Amino acid sequence: MRFGIISKKRYLLLIIAAVLTVTMSGCDITALFSRKNFNPSKILSMRIISGDGKISEITAQNDLEFYINALNTVSSDITGIQTGNKAEYRLVVNGKKDRHSKDMQVYINKSLDKKEIFIEIDGKPGRIDPSYFPQILLDPVFESLYENRVPSEIALFDGSGSSVRLEPSGYEWNYRKTDLKFYFSVKNAGENEKKEKITMTGESLPQMELPYKPDAVKLDFLLDNETVYTASDLNASCPLDDGLYQCVLELSFHENGSRDFYGNAVYMFDVQIDKPPEFKISSDWIYPGELLVITANNVNDDETVTVKTDIDFKPNVFGEGPEKVILLPVSYYHKAGKTYTIEVSAGNESKTFEVELRDKEFIIQYLTIDPKVAAETRNDASAREVAEKVDPLRPVCDPVKYWEGTFIQPVEGGRVSPKDFGKRRYVNNSPTSYRHNGLDIGQDEGTPVKAVNNGRVLLAEYLIGTGYTVIIEHGYGLKSWYYHMVELNTEKDAFVKKGDIIGYVGSTGFSTGPHLHLSISVNDVYVNPMPFFETGVPLQ
Repeated sequence: MRFGIISKKRYLLLIIAAVLTVTMSGCDITALFSRKNFNPSKILSMRIISGDGKISEITAQNDLEFYINALNTVSSDITGIQTGNKAEYRLVVNGKKDRHSKDMQVYINKSLDKKEIFIEIDGKPGRIDPSYFPQILLDPVFESLYENRVPSEIALFDGSGSSVRLEPSGYEWNYRKTDLKFYFSVKNAGENEKKEKITMTGESLPQMELPYKPDAVKLDFLLDNETVYTASDLNASCPLDDGLYQCVLELSFHENGSRDFYGNAVYMFDVQIDKPPEFKISSDWIYPGELLVITANNVNDDETVTVKTDIDFKPNVFGEGPEKVILLPVSYYHKAGKTYTIEVSAGNESKTFEVELRDKEFIIQYLTIDPKVAAETRNDASAREVAEKVDPLRPVCDPVKYWEGTFIQPVEGGRVSPKDFGKRRYVNNSPTSYRHNGLDIGQDEGTPVKAVNNGRVLLAEYLIGTGYTVIIEHGYGLKSWYYHMVELNTEKDAFVKKGDIIGYVGSTGFSTGPHLHLSISVNDVYVNPMPFFETGVPLQ
């Protein structure tokens, strides 16, 4: 009995001594019996380290107490810790003594609405009370957990199935954190940053794919830092010619209750527009003695435009850059009621047009003129003069389009008949006839004659057959001819503007009275001037 009493006393003394030893060492007695063993007075600082090396230092006493209190709420609830949708961190506790220090693994569920933070203490996992979750996630080290902290990456499609992914080049952005407040962030777009490039081969604008539909879209196309086209609807077609453009895409997201972000984001990229050549014709039917115009768009520098046609004329191709123009006059000598073909090609593209030449009645005129005037103006000398001075000018084709818009009547108040052009004329009962290649505009002698459009004067002098004569090249081989004037008011190589006075109505050369003869031609084929006064050159 005595031995048992002595033994119990000895064990009690040992327990008391152990407690005193722990107490004197500075440890909380509850640390022996509970996991709630973090004491703010024993901890100097904490560090939170993200998986990509970002570090948050916690040294302020209030912040330390907050985190220690959170750690002391850890429960054994580990439901969901095995989820793959988690971010890993390290929590390093720096105690005043080594035994107060700990290095713990932290797991945060990326689905922030679940408010789950798991932590391993001494190899035992547990869960921090969710009430601490909103405040903990405000620390900058957890910034990457906010999916919408910056505007999202977008995928940009070029219409051919290819795509590029773009990060925002700049933004002014507001996003909501776990405390339900919005926080502002900004990034200025860098002008010299490397840009992705896409190629557009069709008419459609680039299409984009992103998690949220923006409330407003603005896409600017720039050349040499100047905006040349702006689109607010990416479903619209692109009107731009081939070339390399700098693009700025701005997406706007308005503030609303269903999203945890709002603001503007800018994406910068380059677009190479390389559409296939496209061909158009001004009309699929025409009268004899009128002008067809063919345009070829999206033509690259290494693509040559060629034209084949059974219309008796060898057309030229004009224009700088991706747009080309072809003037194709149809003579009044061509057979009406027939369909003519025109094949245009460039690169790997080609198109064949069929043009119906409709019948047109040309009147017959019997003209009487003083035989002496006829003899003096229609002779071998006048024929030689035409061959030497006029014929060499017919193939002249300035590669510049001088004319602008519709053409003007050269003589104000002039008397003219639309049926005058192309009529078959017999002079002094001659058994042979010729075609009248222009319009005779009657008006008093001395009335000013104006240039029908801008152009370069090829000839300005007196000719035996046509009297005082002016020929103006309007570009691309399109010419206007002015005959029978009494006096000239321009000279060779002058550049005249539409409406400039180039001479005065007269009756010189092969003429029966004061009038102006006006012709328009493409090279050596004359066409009806009347449509030029109404619609100009039909460039579509």
